[in-house]
Amino acid sequence: MSWIPFKIGQPKKQIVSKTVERDFEREYDKLQKLEDQTKKLHKDMKKSTEADLAMSKAAVKISGDLLNNPLCEQDQAFLESMTALDTAMRRMDTFNQEKVNQIQKTVIDPLK
Repeated sequence: MSWIPFKIGQPKKQIVSKTVERDFEREYDKLQKLEDQTKKLHKDMKKSTEADLAMSKAAVKISGDLLNNPLCEQDQAFLESMTALDTAMRRMDTFNQEKVNQIQKTVIDPLK
């Protein structure tokens, strides 16, 4: 009578079935893709907000330069137009800063 405690060549009993393992790998791959897309979204949103701020600051500078143009001293209608433009650009800058702050709070910070 021969007793062999460890039989060689016998397949090991799997703890997790092949289908569960494949499902797990598939979900893991999806998670990796989601993480990569989240990082890309975070990076793109930061670039977008920086570009928005730079654009509004440039618009304010341009309107300010136009307002300081010597032509404004000569033509009252032009002065009124440039004053209205400068006011609009400053308001746009304020609204744009609020928008960027909201994007920061609602999108960029949670994605970190």
